[in-house]
Amino acid sequence: MDTKIFELAAKIPVMLLGAPGIGKTAAITEFAQSIEADLIDIRLTAETPSSFEGKDFISPETGDLKKARAWWLQRIDTNRQNDIPTVLFFDEYTNAPDALQQLAYSPFNERKLHGISFDYQLSDHRPGLYVFGAGNRVEDETGAREMVYASKTRVFTVDFEISVKEWIAWAGNNNIDPKIQAFLYANPDALLEKPSTGTACPREWANLSAAIEQGIPYREAAHGTIRGAHEAKFCVFYNDSTLCPTIEEIVCGRAKKPSAVHLAAFTVVLATALKEHPRITQYFPIVYRWIAKQSPECEIIFAKYALELLAEKLAYNGECMTVLNSVAKKIGR
Repeated sequence: MDTKIFELAAKIPVMLLGAPGIGKTAAITEFAQSIEADLIDIRLTAETPSSFEGKDFISPETGDLKKARAWWLQRIDTNRQNDIPTVLFFDEYTNAPDALQQLAYSPFNERKLHGISFDYQLSDHRPGLYVFGAGNRVEDETGAREMVYASKTRVFTVDFEISVKEWIAWAGNNNIDPKIQAFLYANPDALLEKPSTGTACPREWANLSAAIEQGIPYREAAHGTIRGAHEAKFCVFYNDSTLCPTIEEIVCGRAKKPSAVHLAAFTVVLATALKEHPRITQYFPIVYRWIAKQSPECEIIFAKYALELLAEKLAYNGECMTVLNSVAKKIGR
Protein backbone atom coordinates (compact mmCIF):
# COMPACT_ATOMS: atom_id res chain seq x y z
CA MET A 1 0.00 0.00 0.00
CA ASP A 2 1.29 3.48 -0.85
CA THR A 3 2.93 5.10 2.18
CA LYS A 4 1.21 8.38 1.29
CA ILE A 5 -2.11 6.73 2.20
CA PHE A 6 -0.75 5.89 5.65
CA GLU A 7 0.47 9.46 6.05
CA LEU A 8 -2.98 10.73 5.06
CA ALA A 9 -4.25 9.32 8.35
CA ALA A 10 -2.74 12.36 10.06
CA LYS A 11 -5.45 14.48 8.39
CA ILE A 12 -8.45 12.21 7.79
CA PRO A 13 -9.17 8.70 9.06
CA VAL A 14 -8.10 5.82 6.83
CA MET A 15 -10.31 2.72 6.83
CA LEU A 16 -8.94 -0.61 5.60
CA LEU A 17 -11.69 -3.00 4.49
CA GLY A 18 -10.91 -6.57 3.55
CA ALA A 19 -11.29 -10.27 4.26
CA PRO A 20 -10.23 -11.70 7.66
CA GLY A 21 -6.60 -12.49 8.29
CA ILE A 22 -5.06 -10.84 5.21
CA GLY A 23 -2.70 -8.48 7.06
CA LYS A 24 -4.65 -5.28 7.74
CA THR A 25 -3.46 -5.09 11.34
CA ALA A 26 0.08 -6.07 10.33
CA ALA A 27 0.21 -3.25 7.77
CA ILE A 28 -0.82 -0.64 10.35
CA THR A 29 1.58 -2.12 12.92
CA GLU A 30 4.47 -1.85 10.46
CA PHE A 31 3.57 1.77 9.74
CA ALA A 32 3.50 2.60 13.47
CA GLN A 33 6.92 1.02 13.88
CA SER A 34 8.29 2.93 10.88
CA ILE A 35 7.46 6.30 12.46
CA GLU A 36 8.31 5.13 16.01
CA ALA A 37 4.74 5.71 17.16
CA ASP A 38 2.78 4.18 20.01
CA LEU A 39 0.12 1.92 18.48
CA ILE A 40 -3.14 2.06 20.42
CA ASP A 41 -5.19 -0.90 19.17
CA ILE A 42 -8.84 -0.58 20.17
CA ARG A 43 -10.67 -3.82 19.37
CA LEU A 44 -14.20 -2.47 19.23
CA THR A 45 -15.75 -5.94 19.42
CA ALA A 46 -14.03 -6.45 22.80
CA GLU A 47 -14.98 -3.06 24.27
CA THR A 48 -18.00 -2.08 26.33
CA PRO A 49 -19.48 1.43 26.46
CA SER A 50 -18.01 2.00 29.93
CA SER A 51 -14.54 0.72 29.03
CA PHE A 52 -14.48 2.77 25.82
CA GLU A 53 -15.67 6.07 27.31
CA GLY A 54 -14.32 5.67 30.83
CA LYS A 55 -16.06 4.26 33.88
CA ASP A 56 -18.09 6.35 36.28
CA PHE A 57 -16.73 6.70 39.81
CA ILE A 58 -17.52 8.65 42.96
CA SER A 59 -14.94 11.26 43.87
CA PRO A 60 -13.59 10.53 47.38
CA GLU A 61 -13.04 14.29 47.91
CA THR A 62 -16.47 15.62 46.93
CA GLY A 63 -18.71 12.58 46.70
CA ASP A 64 -19.71 13.65 43.18
CA LEU A 65 -20.21 11.17 40.36
CA LYS A 66 -17.41 11.56 37.82
CA LYS A 67 -16.17 9.76 34.73
CA ALA A 68 -12.64 8.39 34.53
CA ARG A 69 -10.64 9.31 31.45
CA ALA A 70 -10.75 6.47 28.91
CA TRP A 71 -7.69 4.20 28.89
CA TRP A 72 -6.83 5.04 25.29
CA LEU A 73 -7.12 8.77 25.93
CA GLN A 74 -4.71 8.40 28.85
CA ARG A 75 -2.24 6.76 26.46
CA ILE A 76 -2.61 9.66 24.01
CA ASP A 77 -2.07 12.13 26.88
CA THR A 78 1.16 10.35 27.81
CA ASN A 79 2.38 10.30 24.22
CA ARG A 80 1.67 14.01 23.85
CA GLN A 81 3.62 14.75 27.05
CA ASN A 82 6.53 12.58 25.85
CA ASP A 83 6.43 14.16 22.38
CA ILE A 84 5.98 10.89 20.49
CA PRO A 85 3.39 10.16 17.78
CA THR A 86 0.31 8.01 18.27
CA VAL A 87 -1.34 5.63 15.84
CA LEU A 88 -4.94 5.27 17.02
CA PHE A 89 -6.37 2.11 15.48
CA PHE A 90 -10.07 1.17 15.65
CA ASP A 91 -9.92 -2.52 14.75
CA GLU A 92 -12.90 -4.76 13.89
CA TYR A 93 -14.89 -1.57 13.31
CA THR A 94 -17.54 -2.96 10.99
CA ASN A 95 -18.08 -6.05 13.18
CA ALA A 96 -18.68 -4.09 16.39
CA PRO A 97 -22.19 -3.76 17.87
CA ASP A 98 -24.14 -0.69 16.77
CA ALA A 99 -23.76 0.90 20.22
CA LEU A 100 -19.96 0.74 20.00
CA GLN A 101 -19.88 2.01 16.44
CA GLN A 102 -21.97 4.99 17.52
CA LEU A 103 -19.65 5.72 20.45
CA ALA A 104 -16.59 5.43 18.20
CA TYR A 105 -18.05 7.67 15.50
CA SER A 106 -16.78 10.99 16.88
CA PRO A 107 -13.33 9.73 18.06
CA PHE A 108 -12.75 7.98 14.73
CA ASN A 109 -14.12 10.62 12.35
CA GLU A 110 -13.55 13.86 14.27
CA ARG A 111 -10.75 13.07 16.77
CA LYS A 112 -13.03 14.21 19.56
CA LEU A 113 -14.73 12.65 22.56
CA HIS A 114 -17.69 14.51 24.08
CA GLY A 115 -16.82 17.47 21.87
CA ILE A 116 -13.22 17.77 23.14
CA SER A 117 -10.43 17.25 20.60
CA PHE A 118 -7.51 14.95 21.44
CA ASP A 119 -5.54 15.75 18.25
CA TYR A 120 -2.02 17.16 18.67
CA GLN A 121 1.25 18.03 16.95
CA LEU A 122 4.80 17.18 17.94
CA SER A 123 7.24 19.87 19.03
CA ASP A 124 8.87 19.83 15.57
CA HIS A 125 5.43 20.47 13.99
CA ARG A 126 5.06 16.94 12.60
CA PRO A 127 1.65 15.31 13.09
CA GLY A 128 1.17 13.69 16.46
CA LEU A 129 -1.94 11.61 15.75
CA TYR A 130 -2.75 9.19 12.94
CA VAL A 131 -6.20 7.56 12.92
CA PHE A 132 -6.98 4.24 11.25
CA GLY A 133 -9.83 1.79 11.19
CA ALA A 134 -10.09 -1.75 9.87
CA GLY A 135 -12.91 -4.17 9.30
CA ASN A 136 -14.46 -6.78 7.09
CA ARG A 137 -16.86 -6.15 4.22
CA VAL A 138 -20.41 -7.48 4.11
CA GLU A 139 -19.44 -9.83 1.27
CA ASP A 140 -16.74 -11.40 3.46
CA GLU A 141 -19.56 -13.16 5.33
CA THR A 142 -18.28 -12.46 8.83
CA GLY A 143 -21.33 -10.61 10.15
CA ALA A 144 -19.90 -7.22 9.22
CA ARG A 145 -22.19 -4.23 8.71
CA GLU A 146 -21.98 -1.50 6.11
CA MET A 147 -20.48 1.73 7.41
CA VAL A 148 -23.11 4.40 7.87
CA TYR A 149 -23.23 6.96 5.08
CA ALA A 150 -22.16 9.87 7.30
CA SER A 151 -18.98 7.98 8.22
CA LYS A 152 -18.25 6.95 4.63
CA THR A 153 -18.12 10.59 3.58
CA ARG A 154 -15.52 11.41 6.23
CA VAL A 155 -12.95 8.67 5.69
CA PHE A 156 -10.48 7.48 3.07
CA THR A 157 -11.49 3.89 2.34
CA VAL A 158 -8.98 1.30 1.13
CA ASP A 159 -10.13 -2.02 -0.31
CA PHE A 160 -7.32 -4.02 1.25
CA GLU A 161 -6.51 -6.99 -0.95
CA ILE A 162 -3.62 -9.39 -1.13
CA SER A 163 -2.57 -11.60 -4.03
CA VAL A 164 -1.03 -15.03 -3.67
CA LYS A 165 2.19 -13.63 -5.14
CA GLU A 166 2.31 -10.92 -2.46
CA TRP A 167 1.58 -13.42 0.29
CA ILE A 168 4.27 -15.80 -0.95
CA ALA A 169 6.77 -12.91 -0.92
CA TRP A 170 5.74 -12.12 2.67
CA ALA A 171 5.88 -15.80 3.62
CA GLY A 172 9.41 -16.14 2.28
CA ASN A 173 10.54 -13.31 4.58
CA ASN A 174 8.70 -14.66 7.62
CA ASN A 175 9.85 -18.29 7.75
CA ILE A 176 6.58 -19.82 6.60
CA ASP A 177 7.02 -23.53 5.86
CA PRO A 178 8.21 -23.85 2.23
CA LYS A 179 5.74 -26.69 1.57
CA ILE A 180 2.85 -24.45 2.63
CA GLN A 181 4.16 -21.77 0.28
CA ALA A 182 4.39 -24.34 -2.50
CA PHE A 183 0.86 -25.64 -1.89
CA LEU A 184 -0.67 -22.16 -1.97
CA TYR A 185 1.25 -21.21 -5.07
CA ALA A 186 -0.10 -24.29 -6.82
CA ASN A 187 -3.59 -23.81 -5.29
CA PRO A 188 -4.18 -20.04 -5.02
CA ASP A 189 -7.91 -20.49 -4.45
CA ALA A 190 -7.07 -22.01 -1.05
CA LEU A 191 -5.76 -18.69 0.30
CA LEU A 192 -8.51 -16.14 -0.25
CA GLU A 193 -11.89 -17.84 -0.26
CA LYS A 194 -14.91 -16.82 1.83
CA PRO A 195 -15.66 -18.35 5.23
CA SER A 196 -18.84 -20.01 3.87
CA THR A 197 -16.68 -22.29 1.73
CA GLY A 198 -14.89 -23.61 4.81
CA THR A 199 -11.47 -22.52 3.59
CA ALA A 200 -8.69 -20.80 5.51
CA CYS A 201 -7.54 -17.20 5.55
CA PRO A 202 -3.86 -16.21 5.32
CA ARG A 203 -3.52 -15.96 9.10
CA GLU A 204 -4.62 -19.58 9.50
CA TRP A 205 -2.01 -20.77 6.98
CA ALA A 206 0.62 -18.90 9.01
CA ASN A 207 -0.70 -20.64 12.15
CA LEU A 208 -0.39 -23.98 10.36
CA SER A 209 3.27 -23.24 9.65
CA ALA A 210 3.89 -22.40 13.31
CA ALA A 211 2.22 -25.66 14.39
CA ILE A 212 4.33 -27.74 12.00
CA GLU A 213 7.49 -25.94 13.12
CA GLN A 214 6.54 -26.79 16.71
CA GLY A 215 6.68 -30.47 15.77
CA ILE A 216 2.95 -31.18 15.61
CA PRO A 217 2.24 -33.85 12.95
CA TYR A 218 1.01 -32.18 9.76
CA ARG A 219 -2.43 -33.86 9.81
CA GLU A 220 -3.12 -32.71 13.37
CA ALA A 221 -1.70 -29.28 12.58
CA ALA A 222 -3.92 -28.90 9.52
CA HIS A 223 -7.04 -30.00 11.38
CA GLY A 224 -6.33 -27.57 14.21
CA THR A 225 -5.82 -24.58 11.91
CA ILE A 226 -7.07 -24.61 8.32
CA ARG A 227 -9.79 -27.29 8.49
CA GLY A 228 -12.45 -27.00 5.78
CA ALA A 229 -12.35 -27.66 2.07
CA HIS A 230 -8.58 -27.70 1.56
CA GLU A 231 -7.53 -29.65 4.65
CA ALA A 232 -7.53 -33.08 2.99
CA LYS A 233 -5.99 -31.73 -0.21
CA PHE A 234 -3.15 -30.09 1.72
CA CYS A 235 -2.45 -33.27 3.68
CA VAL A 236 -2.17 -35.30 0.45
CA PHE A 237 0.11 -32.64 -1.02
CA TYR A 238 2.28 -32.50 2.10
CA ASN A 239 2.66 -36.27 2.22
CA ASP A 240 3.43 -36.44 -1.51
CA SER A 241 6.03 -33.71 -1.18
CA THR A 242 7.93 -35.71 1.45
CA LEU A 243 8.44 -38.41 -1.21
CA CYS A 244 10.14 -35.94 -3.57
CA PRO A 245 13.94 -35.87 -3.81
CA THR A 246 15.66 -32.79 -2.41
CA ILE A 247 17.69 -30.31 -4.43
CA GLU A 248 20.89 -31.68 -2.88
CA GLU A 249 19.96 -35.26 -3.80
CA ILE A 250 19.39 -34.19 -7.41
CA VAL A 251 22.66 -32.23 -7.61
CA CYS A 252 24.63 -35.11 -6.07
CA GLY A 253 23.07 -37.68 -8.42
CA ARG A 254 21.29 -39.63 -5.66
CA ALA A 255 17.72 -38.69 -6.62
CA LYS A 256 15.26 -41.39 -7.59
CA LYS A 257 12.59 -40.80 -10.18
CA PRO A 258 9.35 -39.77 -8.46
CA SER A 259 6.07 -41.47 -9.16
CA ALA A 260 3.88 -39.66 -11.71
CA VAL A 261 1.25 -39.38 -9.00
CA HIS A 262 3.47 -36.85 -7.20
CA LEU A 263 4.32 -34.63 -10.18
CA ALA A 264 2.48 -31.51 -9.05
CA ALA A 265 3.87 -31.59 -5.52
CA PHE A 266 7.30 -32.51 -6.83
CA THR A 267 7.69 -29.60 -9.25
CA VAL A 268 6.25 -26.76 -7.18
CA VAL A 269 8.08 -27.82 -4.00
CA LEU A 270 11.40 -27.85 -5.83
CA ALA A 271 10.75 -24.50 -7.53
CA THR A 272 9.80 -22.90 -4.21
CA ALA A 273 12.85 -24.38 -2.48
CA LEU A 274 15.15 -23.14 -5.26
CA LYS A 275 13.75 -19.61 -4.89
CA GLU A 276 15.34 -19.31 -1.43
CA HIS A 277 18.41 -21.48 -2.08
CA PRO A 278 21.78 -19.68 -1.66
CA ARG A 279 23.16 -21.55 -4.70
CA ILE A 280 20.18 -21.02 -6.95
CA THR A 281 22.17 -19.96 -10.03
CA GLN A 282 24.54 -22.91 -9.66
CA TYR A 283 21.86 -25.53 -9.04
CA PHE A 284 18.99 -24.38 -11.28
CA PRO A 285 20.37 -25.74 -14.62
CA ILE A 286 21.18 -29.11 -13.01
CA VAL A 287 17.76 -29.41 -11.38
CA TYR A 288 15.95 -28.36 -14.54
CA ARG A 289 17.77 -30.86 -16.76
CA TRP A 290 17.16 -33.65 -14.28
CA ILE A 291 13.45 -32.86 -14.13
CA ALA A 292 13.24 -32.66 -17.92
CA LYS A 293 14.49 -36.27 -18.10
CA GLN A 294 11.65 -37.54 -15.93
CA SER A 295 8.73 -36.77 -18.26
CA PRO A 296 7.50 -34.08 -20.67
CA GLU A 297 4.62 -33.26 -18.28
CA CYS A 298 7.02 -32.82 -15.37
CA GLU A 299 9.21 -30.50 -17.43
CA ILE A 300 6.32 -28.28 -18.56
CA ILE A 301 4.90 -27.92 -15.05
CA PHE A 302 8.32 -27.07 -13.61
CA ALA A 303 9.03 -24.69 -16.49
CA LYS A 304 5.91 -22.68 -15.64
CA TYR A 305 6.93 -22.34 -11.99
CA ALA A 306 10.53 -21.53 -12.94
CA LEU A 307 9.45 -18.60 -15.11
CA GLU A 308 7.05 -17.27 -12.49
CA LEU A 309 9.14 -17.78 -9.37
CA LEU A 310 12.79 -17.81 -10.39
CA ALA A 311 13.29 -15.59 -13.45
CA GLU A 312 14.12 -12.44 -11.45
CA LYS A 313 16.83 -14.18 -9.41
CA LEU A 314 18.35 -15.89 -12.47
CA ALA A 315 18.32 -12.87 -14.80
CA TYR A 316 22.03 -12.04 -14.46
CA ASN A 317 23.43 -15.53 -14.97
CA GLY A 318 24.19 -16.50 -18.57
CA GLU A 319 23.70 -20.27 -18.27
CA CYS A 320 20.46 -19.84 -16.31
CA MET A 321 19.11 -17.37 -18.85
CA THR A 322 19.88 -19.79 -21.67
CA VAL A 323 17.85 -22.46 -19.88
CA LEU A 324 15.01 -20.01 -19.14
CA ASN A 325 14.86 -18.87 -22.77
CA SER A 326 14.52 -22.46 -23.94
CA VAL A 327 11.88 -23.00 -21.27
CA ALA A 328 9.90 -19.98 -22.49
CA LYS A 329 9.94 -21.29 -26.06
CA LYS A 330 8.67 -24.71 -24.95
CA ILE A 331 5.64 -23.31 -23.19
CA GLY A 332 5.00 -20.60 -25.78
CA ARG A 333 5.98 -17.47 -23.83
